[in-house]
Amino acid sequence: MTMTTWKRRMAMLLSLALLLGIFGGVSALAEEKTNVIIAGTNGVGDTQSMAHEELARRLNEMGGWDAVAMVSGEMGGTDDAMEQGMNGVGILVASDPSRLAAYSPGIGLLMMPYLLSDYAQLDNLMETDLYKQWVEELRGKGIVLLTNNCLTGWRNWITNKVIEKPEDLNGLKIRTMGNPIAINSVNAMGAIATPMNQGEAYNAIATKVIDGGEWQLPTVYSSKFFEVCKNISLSKHFLLTGSIVCGTAWFDTLSEQQQQELTQACVETYKDNQQLVIEYEQKYLDEMVAAGVTVTEPDLEAFRAATAHLYADPATTGGADYEALRVELYKQLGIE
Repeated sequence: MTMTTWKRRMAMLLSLALLLGIFGGVSALAEEKTNVIIAGTNGVGDTQSMAHEELARRLNEMGGWDAVAMVSGEMGGTDDAMEQGMNGVGILVASDPSRLAAYSPGIGLLMMPYLLSDYAQLDNLMETDLYKQWVEELRGKGIVLLTNNCLTGWRNWITNKVIEKPEDLNGLKIRTMGNPIAINSVNAMGAIATPMNQGEAYNAIATKVIDGGEWQLPTVYSSKFFEVCKNISLSKHFLLTGSIVCGTAWFDTLSEQQQQELTQACVETYKDNQQLVIEYEQKYLDEMVAAGVTVTEPDLEAFRAATAHLYADPATTGGADYEALRVELYKQLGIE
């Protein structure tokens, strides 16, 4: 082989290697996916956890996403996970209006006791001017509210004592969420509000550190609280909606198409999940009754009266005028 021929062959081999490297790099880029965690504190089998898992499935099906649902508090408590998101981690968090009130006081109205009386009243919430205002306020604080249509359900008293009226809660330490709306409302209804991470509550009840808690039925079932509390009082004092949020620091790194895909997938997935919540509330309640749980129908008017003053309590509302906001929200939702 002459030197010229050898040089030509080496040049061809080098060119081929370069081309392979270029196309290999293009292929790798084409296969690169955006990682995102969907974090929740409720257990496996909870209807909210089911929705998180379905959202991950739908995102991955689109292509371009590597989504995974991490439930049962695998990413820590809600506030811890939310802090990660605000620090730029690719994580969606199932928060709620009472927690978000720390950043936009008005949205906390949605978590106030006995604000709504029917799930259907939430249908047009995200179309209201009030909701859009809250979305903008949250964005200014580094939080993207992707959707607030994650129906989690009515919250009820879970204890080992029959609860028919506020006085029955006197002296009982009841686990609740660690924010002013939840704490002040539970106290107003007669109990001793005891904030703690949900993952700690089962053992706390079993060891009598606390006397029970207040949760929605799918969570009572999936977290097995009915094993350590044999009475459920259907007080329906809070209507809990999951506020699906992420941090603007991460969201703004996504392409416009990805932002649209993510937002649309969240809205559609949690909307589709709403009927499942309604079905499983009754299904799980029936199963818990079969396991020996007693269900009580309490005096709702007595509980409503006990909390009515909180709408004008600055320590609960964060200084927002919840009485005026309630009137405006009813108007925008068409509630008489």
